[in-house]
Amino acid sequence: MNPIQNKTPEERKAIAAKGHATRRERVAREQAIREEAKQHVLGLKDEIKALEAKLAALRRFEVMNAASCALTGKTLLPEEEIVKAALPWDGLSGVYFLVANGEVIYVGQSVNVYARLSQHACGKYFDHYAFIRCKPDILDKLESLYIHCLRPKLNGNIDTYVKNAPITLDKLLGLSNII
Repeated sequence: MNPIQNKTPEERKAIAAKGHATRRERVAREQAIREEAKQHVLGLKDEIKALEAKLAALRRFEVMNAASCALTGKTLLPEEEIVKAALPWDGLSGVYFLVANGEVIYVGQSVNVYARLSQHACGKYFDHYAFIRCKPDILDKLESLYIHCLRPKLNGNIDTYVKNAPITLDKLLGLSNII
């Protein structure tokens, strides 16, 4: 004898409802698994595309690097190294030094060092330059210290050897009659 036949109609209805619920849950779980697998495959496809693009970029870099070696004798820097070494664009405030024949011939300051150097380049009396980044509020102090220390020939009066600096050495050091 079938055990369900011994059940009341309400019990049979409850058993059927439980079976339907169990099947719906199983179908929902299977659907979720299929959807998760589909998303995983899509993610893998995206990852493959990204890796293929990276490989194409590396191959392009390799070709250009070989061309650079042949044309200039120098290798190209990878983008990561360029980005890592990049300076923030803030006008590059600092004290700069113009160098000619191995000596500092001028010390200057600017809130935009590159723009100021390009102005000096018109006269082209230097063959190298260097600069020290610093905040605009200490430019006068730092430039004055370097002028007093290095005594570059193009800062100040060449005939009297008096060096022009934004701040005198006495004021910088808070002393009088030092030199």
